[in-house]
Amino acid sequence: MKKIFIKIKNFYSGHKKIINTVLRSVISLGLIIFLITTQFKDFRTILSTLKDISIPLILLSAATHFYGIWITAFRWQTLLKTQGVRLSILSLSSSVLIGQFFNNFLPTSIGGDVYRAYDVTKKSGFPMSSSISVLVVERLSGIMASGAFAAAALFLGFTAIGGKSIVIPIIIFLALSIFIFFLILNPNILGLHKLAKKIKFLQKILDKLKNVYDTFLSFKNYKWTLIQVIFYSLTLQFAVIINYWLASKSLGIPLNLNVFIFIVPVVSIISMLPISLGGIGVREGSLVFLMVSLGAQNAKAAMCSLLLFAMLLVVGIIGGLIYAIRPLIAKKESGRLV
Repeated sequence: MKKIFIKIKNFYSGHKKIINTVLRSVISLGLIIFLITTQFKDFRTILSTLKDISIPLILLSAATHFYGIWITAFRWQTLLKTQGVRLSILSLSSSVLIGQFFNNFLPTSIGGDVYRAYDVTKKSGFPMSSSISVLVVERLSGIMASGAFAAAALFLGFTAIGGKSIVIPIIIFLALSIFIFFLILNPNILGLHKLAKKIKFLQKILDKLKNVYDTFLSFKNYKWTLIQVIFYSLTLQFAVIINYWLASKSLGIPLNLNVFIFIVPVVSIISMLPISLGGIGVREGSLVFLMVSLGAQNAKAAMCSLLLFAMLLVVGIIGGLIYAIRPLIAKKESGRLV
């Protein structure tokens, strides 16, 4: 029995990434299938739900993704400028789209960020570690925006899910995100650099992460820029709220905009759990649960979540196509130069 356990352990260690990807893919697929089979009585229910959909509203909902891509690229560009990196919005937008492709088809949502960091390094020569640091600050501004809207939802009266209070978890989440954000901007605040100098292995780690440390430290000089970035993140989060609200309105779901000010941040936080492929299935299931809890019909809530999921897939596919044709464009341009 012990030998079998050791063999299994060794096999898992050697194929960890593949096994985790397969497991998360199975979980994502299982959750989507479970959602469809439990929320729709039969295929006719799906057709009848789609029959009355408002095409103009669902197109408006999908159009919010254009703003999302642009503001993400603009926010990223704003942070990169503080580090002396100057890339066009078009170039960064294409990186964001390709990042979306990797986010949809890799085990976690950081796959796209790794590509974006690599892309900036390749185009500008900016160190990879520093590029990742910039994206960490960008991500944290987005998390803070989610926390801010979640806190706003508390003031709108949304304080519980299924009879259980969510006030304390939301306050803790918001407080932690703000603390981590300020810790990154003030890495010396806890005196860790002094402690690291006294312990050799910590000093070695600190030396290896020097670019990361210096990048974080540099943002202390750009407080106004960071305020702007947080504002951009708030507008991006609001665009996602509009995206969800318009999709629900297209199906005739009687939920007001303020309901989605509560739903979207909660769904965003839940979908961060690293148990599925890019949050697929977890995001859709939690959205349906919340919408139904707040008065939506099961079939319409499920269809809304699937339509929003389809939009993300389309954006990811566009990113995949850009990723595929980029080398061809680069080759053509290099041929012209010759």
